[in-house]
Amino acid sequence: MPRLNTLTLVLLLVTSSLAQAATGQASNAQERTQARAQIALERKDSEARLANNEKICYQHFAVTDCLQKVRRQYNTEERALRQRELAINAKERDEKTANQRDARANKQNDFERKHPPLDGGALSQPDLEQRQKEHNEQAAQRSSQGPKRNAESIAEQQQRREQDAARRASSQAGKVDSKQRTQQRHNQERADSISEAQEEYDAKQEAAQRKLEAHDKRMKEQEGKRKAAPLPVPQ
Repeated sequence: MPRLNTLTLVLLLVTSSLAQAATGQASNAQERTQARAQIALERKDSEARLANNEKICYQHFAVTDCLQKVRRQYNTEERALRQRELAINAKERDEKTANQRDARANKQNDFERKHPPLDGGALSQPDLEQRQKEHNEQAAQRSSQGPKRNAESIAEQQQRREQDAARRASSQAGKVDSKQRTQQRHNQERADSISEAQEEYDAKQEAAQRKLEAHDKRMKEQEGKRKAAPLPVPQ
């Protein structure tokens, strides 16, 4: 009888621990969700700053140096965000491993409660057979879940890589589009400046030509007057 009371107490303690663990797991999951949302928000702000800084760089004389500086800053921010993501993922994996370990321990305790040992401390033959059967089932279950977990992990990694690639492609497309628009604007401004300079030059040339023609006209008129004037009468 004391043995049964001890097992019952152990079971109650395990149940209480599991309830507390479940509450803690829910809290941890919520914290991870909030942390990931914060990282996503900071990444969006970082990308916006990069795009804005690149636009400013195209207005400077040393465009290349400016772009290299702002992109180094963006890469530093992105590495820090990625490290935070990896830390969150690592904690999540550790929690899952601990949960699986606790679940196995709880199952073992439940089995021992249902199949207490004999007075001498040895298990009866049916209990030994039942324990061996459950042990084999657990081993088979873990073996079957191993490839599944690996496949899920690979799928998650592939999904993250695809999302990262899509995000980089979208960001690069935005950069190219912004650069093209800036280049087109510069080309148009340059064409307008050349056109204005050409018009100003043509106007000056035309004014100079008119001035030259007016001068030639005056000279001809003066020459005609000298020819038409009568010669003085000899004394």
